[in-house]
Amino acid sequence: MIWYPITAAALIFAAALLPATPALAIGPSFDCAKATRQIDKAICAWETVGSLDGQMAVAYRAALAEQPGEDEREAVAEGQKSWLATRDERCSLDAVKPDPGSEEGLNPKEFGQLLCLQDIYGSQIALLEDMVPPLVPTSVKTLPTEPFRAAYRDDDEPDGYQAQFSSDKALMALGVEDSAGYIKQVWLYQPASGRLVAASPRTHKGSAEKPEDISGLNTWFWGDDGRFYVRAKRARGEDGMFGADMDGYAEIRDLPADVAEKLAALKAASKAVHYNSEIPEGERPPGFDDDSYYEKEGGAFTAWAQNRGHGSFYLMAARDGDEEPRIIASGGWELEDFLFDPSGTRLFYNGEEGLVAADPDSGVTRRLQGMDGTPSEVRPINMSADGEILVYSSKGSCTHDEIDQDTGGDDGAKRICLAYLPPASEPASKTGADMASTRPNAAAADPWVGKWAGSSGGNLSATIRRGTAKPDYLVIDLVTGVPGCSGAVTLYGKPRDNAVGGESYDPTDPGAPVCNVDFSLDGKGALTTEEVGSCSYYHGASCGFDGRLTRDE
Repeated sequence: MIWYPITAAALIFAAALLPATPALAIGPSFDCAKATRQIDKAICAWETVGSLDGQMAVAYRAALAEQPGEDEREAVAEGQKSWLATRDERCSLDAVKPDPGSEEGLNPKEFGQLLCLQDIYGSQIALLEDMVPPLVPTSVKTLPTEPFRAAYRDDDEPDGYQAQFSSDKALMALGVEDSAGYIKQVWLYQPASGRLVAASPRTHKGSAEKPEDISGLNTWFWGDDGRFYVRAKRARGEDGMFGADMDGYAEIRDLPADVAEKLAALKAASKAVHYNSEIPEGERPPGFDDDSYYEKEGGAFTAWAQNRGHGSFYLMAARDGDEEPRIIASGGWELEDFLFDPSGTRLFYNGEEGLVAADPDSGVTRRLQGMDGTPSEVRPINMSADGEILVYSSKGSCTHDEIDQDTGGDDGAKRICLAYLPPASEPASKTGADMASTRPNAAAADPWVGKWAGSSGGNLSATIRRGTAKPDYLVIDLVTGVPGCSGAVTLYGKPRDNAVGGESYDPTDPGAPVCNVDFSLDGKGALTTEEVGSCSYYHGASCGFDGRLTRDE
């Protein structure tokens, strides 16, 4: 990696030296091997501070690139030079207030310096990021809070939320979480009318006492009929399903066929294996290890939160062919809450002072206009499938400027907000072959990668992707389901001509038998699967993974 120094003396000339594309692996903005000052050595010694220094360098370069002339670039450089002088003065070892609460094995003076440096970068990064044109929502809607306040008078404020849009985006399902992250009730929101209605009963407080008491509501999805379905788990009675629309909810005894199939597929998918430390490192799914969390895909990229210890996280991303992952941001637990635009060009996460969107390809970060607050106050929740609507929570109000149309107050309560966004741009690095992947005949670009569906006496589906660390290997999520039986397994294998032998790994049960499935492509683009090893552990004896699949467009 190349480091671009931005020492105080060099800032005035930085505009002529900076590359068009910002650095993507974030570390200190200077060469630590040449550091002589105590404060520079401290920045190099502490990974969290070094990452913040690198983020600032990326934001600084982007801010310079946006300036229309030499006078404007010089003004930005002078401002950065002034800030660096303030940082060096305020956070020098002699100036900081000693802090005896060190958890880093540092003496009180050193720990005080660490806290000073960790605190001082945020506002400067935000200021520089604001010099890049922000991502401006076309409108922002705020969900009414009165129904929640009426429903949970005996509770504290809801701890968190989950969200799912209907396929036409006319409705949004909102799951209200308890302190443990489980759904305690589901609601439906209609953006056009602003109505919010309950879509399920509440879970029973404490241990269930009656057969009808509900103990869990954590399986939910949209049906083909446009209704929202919620599985009700009961500790004593028989589990059931509730169907809901804007007229309310009711328990469903006879499930529609598509609802039964989706329920079986979700149950099977929950057993799929995505990471196993026993897999050779070069053959593992992209970037994952024991300290990785919440893998998500967007366009050509895969992103995840990487635990660095001591409450520190990196937000990382990688694409096929990358020799090492790219560090997008550093921070705390709030980085677990990130979202990918389906195009892969906008990765939303909690910035130093509000929500931001980073392009993982170029490294450029744009603030979501109107957002402010600390990472704990503004968090992304979910997006519509087309990336048009971003759902986020915000403390007090959804925005701080004229974009907000109906904030409803400044009481500090948590609001749910919908930001309608302009279309995402195409990734700048797409080649002609990459662009072909957006056309109907995209299968020709990679005959294996994509979603597949077929039958094996029931439902059989597969999702196939290339490994990031080793793109010559395939990662295959295989799901089967028939009445009374369902199963899922993740397999890994390297294609040879039109065939690949997939082999499973199960980190939760090292003694489980290895499942082997052979995959082959015929000249017409059909995919055939055949079990050649012991796979009943993953699906039971009454169904299997044998079948014939076609690409699911």
